[in-house]
Amino acid sequence: MQDSKSNIMFRKTRAYNGRNDSSIDSDFSQEQAKYDQQRQRRQETEEQRRVMLFGSSEEKAAHQSKVKQDANLQLMMREQQEKERRDRQRREDQRVEEHRQMMDDMYNQRERERREKMRQMQEENRMAIMAKNSESLYRKVNQDRQDKDSINSNISNYQPNVF
Repeated sequence: MQDSKSNIMFRKTRAYNGRNDSSIDSDFSQEQAKYDQQRQRRQETEEQRRVMLFGSSEEKAAHQSKVKQDANLQLMMREQQEKERRDRQRREDQRVEEHRQMMDDMYNQRERERREKMRQMQEENRMAIMAKNSESLYRKVNQDRQDKDSINSNISNYQPNVF
């Protein structure tokens, strides 16, 4: 006999996730919505044509005012979109300009730091040269003094005693 763990009859049942459902219903409802929208647009177009061809003067005036309102609405929407586009462009330009200014400031700061460092190095080199020159001058003066002292002492030591 088979072990109860390996028998398929003793496995736990899982919840159904619906992944094998067909999408026929959702596709049908989408197509129906699309067809309803097309039918509604067609009916509006037919109504507009009927009014323009066979309508009374009041219907024609109402239709023209409706068309004018729609045109004004579209114009306002287009102007609003253009304004928003200009605002976005202005903000983007401002952001780019701020970034450029920040980069210029960073470059100028680095350049000032580099110049300051070069100036400090120049000053240190000048001081080192001065110290070296003063040290060599000091040694030379000391050597000259020692030479003078030795000459004077030699003169006094080797000078004949004449009385």
